Amino acid sequence: MDGKFNLEEAAKKTRILDVNSRYFGLETSVLMENAGRGVADEISRRLGSGKKIGIFCGTGNNGGDGFVVARHLMDKNEVTLYLLGHPKEIQTEEAKRNWQLLEHTPLKKFLIRDSTDLSRYDFDQFGIIVDGMLGIGISGDPREPFKSTIQKINTAKAKKVCIDVPTGYGSNISVKSDLTLSFHFSKVEGAEVLTLGVSLDLENRIGPGEVKALEKRRSDAHKGQGGRVMIIGGSSFFRGALEYAGRAAAKIADLVYTCAPEPCSGTVEKIPDFLGTCLPGDFLSEAHLPEILRRIDQYRCDSILIGPGLGLGPEMGIKEETKKMVIGLVRELKEIKIVIDADGLNAISDHLETLKENVVLTPHRGEFKRLSGQEPKAENAVAFAKKYRCIVVLKAPVDIVSNGAKTKFNFTGNPGMATGGTGDILSGAIAGFASTNDLFDSSLAATFVTGLAGDMVQKEKGHYFTSTDVLGKLSEAIRWAEEF
Repeated sequence: MDGKFNLEEAAKKTRILDVNSRYFGLETSVLMENAGRGVADEISRRLGSGKKIGIFCGTGNNGGDGFVVARHLMDKNEVTLYLLGHPKEIQTEEAKRNWQLLEHTPLKKFLIRDSTDLSRYDFDQFGIIVDGMLGIGISGDPREPFKSTIQKINTAKAKKVCIDVPTGYGSNISVKSDLTLSFHFSKVEGAEVLTLGVSLDLENRIGPGEVKALEKRRSDAHKGQGGRVMIIGGSSFFRGALEYAGRAAAKIADLVYTCAPEPCSGTVEKIPDFLGTCLPGDFLSEAHLPEILRRIDQYRCDSILIGPGLGLGPEMGIKEETKKMVIGLVRELKEIKIVIDADGLNAISDHLETLKENVVLTPHRGEFKRLSGQEPKAENAVAFAKKYRCIVVLKAPVDIVSNGAKTKFNFTGNPGMATGGTGDILSGAIAGFASTNDLFDSSLAATFVTGLAGDMVQKEKGHYFTSTDVLGKLSEAIRWAEEF
C-alpha cells in the first residue's frame, strides 16, 4: 500500500485529532454531526434526491456517522438503515444518541446479527448504498457478518458511497467504492475530503491525544520491555539537573542508567531508580567516551539524554574535552534516539553538521538564538529542524515542536515553571517516552505532560513552587492525559 495512505498512521492521526478536538472544546458529538451532514449533503449534491438508499452501519463511530447521514437524507429519499449488531452494542455515547434520535422517526431499520440474516434483504432495490460499517481503526479481514455483507453489497448495482474509508480497506475483502468521502484529510487514494470544522490552528495544537497515542505497556511485560534510558550528565557544580532528568525518565521507562562524574556519586547513590556507577574525574570528557559507549551497548539502551549538568557552572561553562565527548557520542550513535539539552546544546553548537533524524534538541529561547543565530520564532525553528534534519523542542510560553516537516504548538505550562530544573524534567520525560516510542511523538507528549504537571502545581500553590513540585505531579499528569 502506498505509504501516503497508511491506514495505521491515518487511524492514529484521527484518534489524536478527535481527542484533542474534545480537549479544546470541539465535542465529538459536533464532529459526528458535521461528518454525517457533510456526507448527506455531498450525496444530495452529486446524486440528487428521490432515491432508494440503503445505509449500512456498524456499532462504532463510523456507524454513528451513518446514523446522522440517514437522518439528513430520509426526508427527500426512501432510506433503509441496516445495523450490523444490536443497539445495545453501540459503543459510544455520541453514536447511541444519534441512534436514539432515529428511533423517534419512521425510518425503516433492520438488524443484521449474523450472515444468515442477509437472505431476507434485497440489496438490488437500492440506487445508492452508503457504507458506514467499519472505520479506519480496524485491522485484518472483516469478520462475519461484515464479510458476507460486503460481498453482497459488492454484487449490487447501486452506487456505493463509503464514509471515511471503504469497510475492509487494505484487507483481502473490502467494499468496492464508487465514492469515498474522507473527513479532514484523505485516508485512501482517490477519496474526496470533507471538512469537520476543525481549524488548522486546533489541529496544530498538542493535547492529550499525543499521550494517548503512545505505546501502552503490555500486561505481560517484564523488566526492560518498558524501555531503557541512559542519562549522561552532571558535574561538581550541577548535580540536581542529573537528578531531575533521571527521576523524570524513571517515571516512564523501566530502567534508567547514568554516566556521571565522581562528584555526582552522592546523588546517584541516594536514588534507587538510578543504575550504574560514576566515572572518575570532576567532569565527563572525551577520555570517558569508550566507556560510555560500552555501557550504552552493554545495557541495551533505547534512548539517551546528553547534557543535564554537564557544565561547570557560571563563568566556567563547558570544557573542550566535554564538548568532544558529546560530539563523539552523536557521531557514533546512529540508531539510538538521542535527546540533547542544557550544556549538551553548547557542546554541539559548533558541530551542527553532526545532527541527524535520531536527535532532538531542547533549547530555551536564549539557547536557540545562540544555536541558530536567529530569533526564537516558529518559522526559524522549522527552518533549523529542516536544515539539520533533527527535531527541535523550542521551550517558550508557547512551546514549538518541529521536525521540519511537521510542527505543533504546546499551550500547557505557566510562568512559575521558569525555575531551574523544569527543562531537565522535560528532557528526561522525552527520553523516557522515546525508549519505547517514536522520537517526535515522544517530544510532543512529554512537552504536553510536563507543562500540565506544572499547571497542576500552580493550581495548588500559585506561581511559587519548585521543580521538585513539578516532578511530583508528572505521573498524575500522564495518567490524566491517558484517561482523558
